[in-house]
Amino acid sequence: MSARVLVVDDEESIRFTLKQFLLQEGHDVLTVGDYAAALKAISNEALDLIFVDIVLGERSGVDILRSAKRLGLTCPVIIITGFPNLDTASEALRLGAFDYLPKPVRKEAILRTTRMALNHKHLLDQREIAETKQENYRRHLEAVFRSVTDAIITVDKDMMVTGFN
Repeated sequence: MSARVLVVDDEESIRFTLKQFLLQEGHDVLTVGDYAAALKAISNEALDLIFVDIVLGERSGVDILRSAKRLGLTCPVIIITGFPNLDTASEALRLGAFDYLPKPVRKEAILRTTRMALNHKHLLDQREIAETKQENYRRHLEAVFRSVTDAIITVDKDMMVTGFN
């Protein structure tokens, strides 16, 4: 499954390495090195997954996570950090980060987490599609009930009335 992935890290070597790992798996990868460029990317790009370093100069990966949530993005955000600690991990997960990975990140861990995050996003997207279809069907039935002049009564298996026009 090919995906559009954003990698945000102030270290060029990390951006390059993650990009190569993800390109080898067939993903389309965009890399940026700071908060402003990341904010521009999450505002303008259709993203499936975001990897973000926790330390980005004056701002943090948690700030990017907050911005992504505020903009209504449903794509998973994976925090990576060279300075793991309980406070940043708990804050990131509380704000909805999909995972929190300490550096140095191993290729296997990146690829496994990427697969899990993309699978999770796919399931959420499918659920949203199903809910939209269900809501459209419900509206259609309501329109039918309201437009028919003859009486229509719906009953459950015990013959209890569940709806009528």
